[in-house]
Amino acid sequence: MVGRPTREALVTDAWYPESDAYWVPTAEEDARPHRYGDLFQTPGNDAHGVPLADTVGTPWHAVMVLSPSCELISKAKPTDTVEVARVLRLDSQDEAAAQRIITGWQEKDAVITVAFAHTVFLAPVPAHPKHDNPMFAHLKSTRRVSVADLRDAGRIAALSHDARVSVIRRDLYYRYRWLVSTAEVQAAEQHRISTDPQSHRALWARKHGPSGP
Repeated sequence: MVGRPTREALVTDAWYPESDAYWVPTAEEDARPHRYGDLFQTPGNDAHGVPLADTVGTPWHAVMVLSPSCELISKAKPTDTVEVARVLRLDSQDEAAAQRIITGWQEKDAVITVAFAHTVFLAPVPAHPKHDNPMFAHLKSTRRVSVADLRDAGRIAALSHDARVSVIRRDLYYRYRWLVSTAEVQAAEQHRISTDPQSHRALWARKHGPSGP
């Protein structure tokens, strides 16, 4: 679907999964390669040596990977760069704005529109000492960082498949104003995984046999 989204599409096809379905359980993280949508600690600088910090010098709360997964697995060299988006705490916004970020849409004068298309809601990471609060990624605030610096910074949490579908769907709308359904993105992602030798499923199968998740 392209163009103005309908009320039915926005209200009945939720932008995001339930919060407890966002992140891969900690015990399973090591089996997951670094991928699009994963949450990382903020590297000190971008690929040009510019600090990843706000206007007063405070480091970004975290970063979300936007570059394709293949750049972060076997094909990546330490000097390669990947795109990341700034992640902020949700409570950095007022209550009304925070609610619109959570839902992804808004209604005004009986008209439904996408709210803050440049944002991606991110659920709290359970039991994490610094990131156990609601967050959002700011798709207008992006930098390229080296693979080495990103890996050295460390992954905070691996995004689940369902949440990754939601991030892809949101990113498509932000970049191209393509409003596609969650089911359409899910089908496309399943096809990509089935034909991608670097996908998590393929990597797991080579290591553990075809009965992996």
